[in-house]
Amino acid sequence: MPELRPVFLDANILFSASYEPDHFFLQFWRESRVVCLTSFYAADEARRNCVSDEHRRRFDALLETTQIVSDATGFQPLARFALPSKDRPILAAAMLAGANYLITGDKVHFGKWMNEPISTRVGSLIIVRPKAFLEFLDSRK
Repeated sequence: MPELRPVFLDANILFSASYEPDHFFLQFWRESRVVCLTSFYAADEARRNCVSDEHRRRFDALLETTQIVSDATGFQPLARFALPSKDRPILAAAMLAGANYLITGDKVHFGKWMNEPISTRVGSLIIVRPKAFLEFLDSRK
């Protein structure tokens, strides 16, 4: 049995995956070695940005197969991460949920810490771009 990897999906991944019926990012949900996680905060951000009723329906369908984790309110050991206030809850939730990976397309704010393990209470977290993570999985088949 392949090792399951809990991956925390940022709002931009949720938004993009649900934007088109056959979007490349839907592979996260199709991959048997991945457990998709997100937070209420990230889900709410993605839902607010849906551009049509059909987009919202696809988004809601994805959430049905995504594990929603705590928003990590009050979690503050993020001082070393100079992130905008809108991104701090994303990193905090991924850390507290025990995700192995935080998948984000936000290279501007998270780029400094991408591809480097970050120690958490339950292991380590690696921030990575979606295509790089999917290529990593493909290389491990």
